[in-house]
Amino acid sequence: MHRIALYMMLVTILSCGKNVERQIRDQVRTFDGASLDQDQVEVTNVQEMGDHATAEVQITTGVKMVKENGKWVIEEFRIGDRRWEKAEHLLALINEKRTATTLQQINSITEGIERYENLNRRIPQVSDFEELAAILFPRFQSRFTPTDGWNNPFWYRPRGDKEYELRSFGPDGRFGTPDDLIANIQ
Repeated sequence: MHRIALYMMLVTILSCGKNVERQIRDQVRTFDGASLDQDQVEVTNVQEMGDHATAEVQITTGVKMVKENGKWVIEEFRIGDRRWEKAEHLLALINEKRTATTLQQINSITEGIERYENLNRRIPQVSDFEELAAILFPRFQSRFTPTDGWNNPFWYRPRGDKEYELRSFGPDGRFGTPDDLIANIQ
């Protein structure tokens, strides 16, 4: 009797995992109007965490290449069933969204610093962003993301009791270049 119950539980668990994989594959196949064949999408790993899941997916698609200065570079991606998109358009859109996300994060962090300052009459006096995060979260900020839209850590330096610089290194990931996103509070 116990073996039957254990077997049924194991079958149920395994079938739930296959169901999630099937749902993921089907959604990837039809994302944004695409109609990829089943053999073009393979789910290789799924991690479920409550009501969230992370999946590793392999997609077989196509790229159009062009030779520039003797090197092949991607000109277009096939993102759906026979739909081609220029690589530069995709990258521009991704960077636009990453910039918007990073600016929202900077605003949220700035609000947390202001709440801290209102209570303590000075901004956090820490030497790096990790220390700032430890002070602000969760008391002064309910959600805290330690990295910007390009998955690079933020940079923070106080300059006195009321002034600070909060910075994302931007798309190139390098400090002090023109694409940095900066909140200079004085």
